[in-house]
Amino acid sequence: MKKNLPLKSILYNTYFKTALVPLIVIEITLLILYFGISKYIVSNTKNLSSQEIKTNLLNISQKETQEINYQLKEISNIALIAQYEQEKIFKEKDEILKNIKTPEFKYAKNGTFYKVHNDGGASLLYAATTNIGKKEKEKAIFTEAFDDKLKYYVDNNKLIVASYFNSFDNMNRLYPFIEEVYSQYPADIKMQNYNFYYEADQEHNPQRTTKWTTAYLDPAGQGWMVSCIVPIYTNDFLEGVTGFDVTIDKFIKYVLNLDLPWNANAMLVDQNGLILAMPKEIQEKLNIEELTSHNYDEVITDTNLKPDEFNIYKNKELYKYFKELKDNKQMISTSINNNEYLITQSNIEQTNWKLFIFVDKETIFKQLNELDDIAKKIGFAAIFGMILFYLLFFAFLIRKIKEISNFIAKPISLLANETHNFNAEKRINKPEETKIKEINILSNNFYTMTNELYKKRHELKDLNSSLEEKVEEEVLKNREKDQLMLHQSKLAQMGEMISMIAHQWRQPLATINSVITDVKLKMFLNKFDLSDEKQKKEFEEYLKNKFSNIEELTNVLSTTIDDFRNFYKPTKDKKETSVKTLCQKALAIVSHELKSKEIEVIEKYDSNDKYTLFENELIQVLLNILKNSIDNFEVMEVKNKKIRVNTVSTDNYLRIIITDNGGGIKDSIKEKVFEPYFSTKEHRNGTGLGLYMSKIIIEQYQQSSLYFENTEEGVSFTIELNR
Repeated sequence: MKKNLPLKSILYNTYFKTALVPLIVIEITLLILYFGISKYIVSNTKNLSSQEIKTNLLNISQKETQEINYQLKEISNIALIAQYEQEKIFKEKDEILKNIKTPEFKYAKNGTFYKVHNDGGASLLYAATTNIGKKEKEKAIFTEAFDDKLKYYVDNNKLIVASYFNSFDNMNRLYPFIEEVYSQYPADIKMQNYNFYYEADQEHNPQRTTKWTTAYLDPAGQGWMVSCIVPIYTNDFLEGVTGFDVTIDKFIKYVLNLDLPWNANAMLVDQNGLILAMPKEIQEKLNIEELTSHNYDEVITDTNLKPDEFNIYKNKELYKYFKELKDNKQMISTSINNNEYLITQSNIEQTNWKLFIFVDKETIFKQLNELDDIAKKIGFAAIFGMILFYLLFFAFLIRKIKEISNFIAKPISLLANETHNFNAEKRINKPEETKIKEINILSNNFYTMTNELYKKRHELKDLNSSLEEKVEEEVLKNREKDQLMLHQSKLAQMGEMISMIAHQWRQPLATINSVITDVKLKMFLNKFDLSDEKQKKEFEEYLKNKFSNIEELTNVLSTTIDDFRNFYKPTKDKKETSVKTLCQKALAIVSHELKSKEIEVIEKYDSNDKYTLFENELIQVLLNILKNSIDNFEVMEVKNKKIRVNTVSTDNYLRIIITDNGGGIKDSIKEKVFEPYFSTKEHRNGTGLGLYMSKIIIEQYQQSSLYFENTEEGVSFTIELNR
């Protein structure tokens, strides 16, 4: 309902709507256009810039990938040159042994055979598990010819930190020289256990070309690194593997230290998703610390790879950022720690590694965002100026509108007071004339109308009095009708109950008659000699037993009468009782009929809660439903007749559910089941009041509901009692 407003408010509102609102709408429209156009320009510029930046970023990524590929290829070429030179040395070893200077070798305490002095070349170590004979000593000597080139490659390439040769019989030659090399490696070192050896063997590298390892922990003490390795063969025999180490720290310093626009950062990932190297900026973004150095408390006995924490496809936290890159997409947009990033992916041909470049979107669009902020500030300043102007303008207009509204509203207020105090029981005086013609007409019309209302009021009062009497009379008739129907329903059930009493009394009465006949017969035949004291006592005991039987049977007859009398006694007040008890009472009343007609009753009670209700009326409803099922079994000729009585309790209600397997109620009569004088028993005797009165009792007496539905085998009636 709309709220009534004073005339002054209406005048104010009308003036605002017709004069001020259009001005405000125009100003707001201009501001919306300003902000909209600014937003459109910034958004469009962002989209264009974004496309351009993405294209440039991909180009930069490709360029940097080519540069990294070139650096890695340079090392691969060095490895191929070393392969050629060292294989040649193995072929010419006899000649080399004649001319080469023999260094000093010793056995360490741990059994290893090692080179003692640093002569500017490589260090050498033979594992303690290798028997050092003439052949092994010769190899230790002629491989000294490797040292010049091993040294040259390390000294002249900024990425290579170490070069080495590892033989099949566990000899290690490494530049730069390691003092006390016997303490650096395990005494029983086995080269085949390390990835920088086995990844170059015939099984893993049948092409006998260069290979790059994934990141591993260097047993020679250089920390985390990758290696470019190449096999050294004599004909088809693998003499060993030569490798060139590049530490993760070197990758970060020389490979990933790129001069990228927009403060972008780069990260190297191997073909399996393992992070090989990343700068500090990306470590902070991903909340993961790069492994570069290592505290060598123990010697490294086999390959020690980076943990799965550094694998972007195995680490769950990292995977959610990079999962789209798994499909080899060139660029994705992702959110890392609430910051939006563009990430490009380029393949390094030499190693199949991936170069990822990270760019913060906020950095890309920084200038555009600043321009957008300036535009917004200008817009907000315009809003502030408009508000200030309209505050002053409104103050002026309000003063003017008050003067006009008082002139118009004052006489109308007088008329409003008259209407407010109007009482149709009394006549009013003729209103005074005002200076406004329309208000004078309105006042005169009001005066005429009130006089007419006064007359009609008295006529309506008489009519209402007559109607009230008629309504009360019809209500009484309807109540009498409902009472009559309830009485008819009770009478109909009474006939059925009398029939039940007759059936239930037949057996006890027959038994009593049999007992009396037996007593008479024994007395007639003089079965007991009463002059004999013993037989007299037997006769007394015999009579006592028979009279006890008769007494038990008369108690059964009395109980039956009490049950039926209590049922037909009207319930004046609600009573607190258990629904389970009422169900059992109803079943007890029809128990003889259920037994005689071989109907199985299955009871299941969810609770024994007590309810306040009209006890006998609810029993009557239960009996109506039970009798309906019993009669239906007879019509449908059902075998294995069953009636289920269940209760289901919840916080809001308790349901009594009575279900049978009697075939159900036809669809054509479902809507008529609860109508008065409609019987489901068709050609048999039925009043048509049982189910109708049941619904009336449940809904009016119990303030609950009664409904039914067909099941697969029969029908289910539900009484839903509200708590």
